Amino acid sequence: MRLRRLLFPIAAGTAAWYLRSVYRFRDPVRLPTEAGAVLSPADGTVSFVRRVEADRVRSDALNAALKVGDLLGTGAAPDGWLLGILVGPLDVHYVYQPIGGQITDTRHTGSRSNVALFGAPEALSLLAGQPTDLLSGRGTLKNERLAAVTQSELGQITVTLVAPGAGLNATSYLKAGDAAHAGHKATFLAEGGLVLLHLPPELTPQVSVGQRVQGAHTVIASATKP
Repeated sequence: MRLRRLLFPIAAGTAAWYLRSVYRFRDPVRLPTEAGAVLSPADGTVSFVRRVEADRVRSDALNAALKVGDLLGTGAAPDGWLLGILVGPLDVHYVYQPIGGQITDTRHTGSRSNVALFGAPEALSLLAGQPTDLLSGRGTLKNERLAAVTQSELGQITVTLVAPGAGLNATSYLKAGDAAHAGHKATFLAEGGLVLLHLPPELTPQVSVGQRVQGAHTVIASATKP
């Protein structure tokens, strides 16, 4: 009986160690599946897909219009689309370049205090396999973030990484002026977090809220309407 009581914490501790020290650093081979489209920048669950007009996006939960430029950390954002992908602890933690082009800008925005991206109700929804809209959370609005802007043949596309409560802890492999290739690793997001993707209005999102996406594989938007 005592042995059983000892085995459980040992097994739990070993699993936690493996998750943090080994599993989250896995680096699967990812080859882009489709040219001329925008690929998902990360593995995870689509949290929201919203239209952007006049640098504003609507938050139903807050009953307010949010400044997209502040969310992205890049200044005023043109019209288009804003998508959010939640990268959880069991997802691959690499962020991939969604499209080929030139990196025209990278910006880091600090935070005085990072908070959790979601609370207990949202966590229960996620455990139940239900989508949760993170657009209105305090963490999404205020946490540390890192943005990279790509000028591509399909227009200007921005990827912004938003820190979870543990802080961003991101290692970026790109800087302004670099030539980026679709599907190549752009950042390692050690603690997971929220990945924001801003697209020009000429593109049409090909994913829906709650859908699971795979970085460098899933076509997230294209110039062809579905």
